[in-house]
Amino acid sequence: MQNIPSYQQSGAFNPATANAGEIDQWLIDAEGLNSDDAANLLLRAAEVLLRDGELSRADDVVGELIAPELTAEQALRLAIIRARVHRGHAEFSSALTELSDPLIEAAVIDAPIRYQLQYSQLRASLYQIEGNHLAAAREWIFIDPLLNPSQQGANRESIWQSLMQIPTSTLIEHIGSTGNRDYLGWLELASVAKDNQGDIEAQVRQRDSWVRRWPNHPARFALPGGLDKLDDLIIERPDQVALLLPVTGRLASYGKAIRDGFFAAYYETLNQGGQVPKVKLYDSNNSDINSLYQQTINDGNKLVIGPLEKEQVSALSASHPQAMSLPTLALNRIEGSQFPSGLYQFGLSPEDEAAQIADIALAKGYKRALVITPEGAWGQKVASAFVDRWQQLNGQIVASQTFDSSKNNYSKQIKNILNIDKSQQRLQRLQQIIGFRPNYEPYRRTDLDFIFLLARPNEGRAIKPLLAYHYAGDIPVYATSHIYRGSKAPTKDQDINGVRFIDIPWIFNEDLEIRQAINKGIPSSPGYQRMYALGVDSFRLHLRLKQLRNGDNNQVFGETGALSLNMLGQIERELSLAEIQNGIAVVNPITPSEIEQP
Repeated sequence: MQNIPSYQQSGAFNPATANAGEIDQWLIDAEGLNSDDAANLLLRAAEVLLRDGELSRADDVVGELIAPELTAEQALRLAIIRARVHRGHAEFSSALTELSDPLIEAAVIDAPIRYQLQYSQLRASLYQIEGNHLAAAREWIFIDPLLNPSQQGANRESIWQSLMQIPTSTLIEHIGSTGNRDYLGWLELASVAKDNQGDIEAQVRQRDSWVRRWPNHPARFALPGGLDKLDDLIIERPDQVALLLPVTGRLASYGKAIRDGFFAAYYETLNQGGQVPKVKLYDSNNSDINSLYQQTINDGNKLVIGPLEKEQVSALSASHPQAMSLPTLALNRIEGSQFPSGLYQFGLSPEDEAAQIADIALAKGYKRALVITPEGAWGQKVASAFVDRWQQLNGQIVASQTFDSSKNNYSKQIKNILNIDKSQQRLQRLQQIIGFRPNYEPYRRTDLDFIFLLARPNEGRAIKPLLAYHYAGDIPVYATSHIYRGSKAPTKDQDINGVRFIDIPWIFNEDLEIRQAINKGIPSSPGYQRMYALGVDSFRLHLRLKQLRNGDNNQVFGETGALSLNMLGQIERELSLAEIQNGIAVVNPITPSEIEQP
């Protein structure tokens, strides 16, 4: 066997500091070495090429290597290289397949720690991108003991953020399915954080019980998500709350739905033994909002929830340029870059949804977007929110198209945006030149990765089939919540099969007890589901505004999303991702290759 200089030995090699100028020499040297030593040089060349972003060349360098013919460590390195290439091309499922081969999974067990870390960190990131947050958390939990203390903080934050994406019911379901103690403790703590959002005392009891049962758990001495500060919320809880809503006039149906959701959450907490404040309801319709606000102060309220109308929120903000007289949770959001302290703005903003779609698309590796929105001020405003966020993320808008829903004729616009009409014109010119019609099919533009669609249910059901008809059925379509009516309609929603959209958790959880109670007690409930959820969360939020103010990525897990507070005092919502499959909305869709039992 030929001797290899020390700089060529696997144990001494570090791709992060290697000289890319040596790659060509390594490839030449590899031709004269035996298979094992040649494989080492090819692998290290590919690792350096990946470091420098040369995906295609890295893939070519190891193209002839076959995992079963390599040592276990070499096979693992090869799988990591190929998975990274796939990830760079946004082929996430293929990347996971490379890392899930039984040969590779066996090789990880005895591999050097640096390769165990690379493998698990890569696999965790891929699971996270594909929406399998439980598997991502499991990978990060596995490597936590292998990290040094300076690395564990960021790793545990990744664990927590993944667990916070998982519904409480799923967390509880998996608690009994694992023998890994650290993993079990993380699942239990995450369920504590997401449960009892309307009853702080109950959550404190659950937290304290967890601390007693897990004295040596990695999360024990730095409880995440604000769990260590829950006691402060009890001390500072308001004992009287004003509810400012329009219960008469043109917005009465919305105001009453929010009111009903608020009191549904109020009585749920009360019936479970939790503490609730005294609540005074004020009709904000046809009232001078500043006079009404002063009345809430005179009546001894400690916190105000409302108003709902944007104009009234603006009037209150203008009248209190520095600070609100009482902490105020407005149920809408207004324009501006500076607001009085003590004003919290909470609403179902479609602009937030558009921005979240941009974030999701970036995580999927997409770079080029095509935008389809309705004509009018509303469509323009939401489209601008998506475009602004997408361009902030260095994404490209290849084209945009509006449609007029009143005419119900979308085919022309779809053909135009996909350049089908230009393809047909080329066919006509060719036919004129050669004198007969050739065997030719029009084709669409190819310079796009996904479509951002803003459409209401009937519009979406018309547009999505037209995309397929015009040769774009394979392009991923992402939409806001407006495309989904909010209740199951599989026959109608077959037409939007494959569309991925985001919506509030309440919409997908038809078995939620509080939702069933509202639906049973209020005949008109189906049309106002999102308003009920806003009311439920306005009750739960009044208890936890300080939890959000404490920062550290703290969240309240509500029925309108995972709620956090930005620097302007606005409540931001992270919604659930779903896909229409066979006419039914499936939350956190995962492909079969991504499913893995803990």
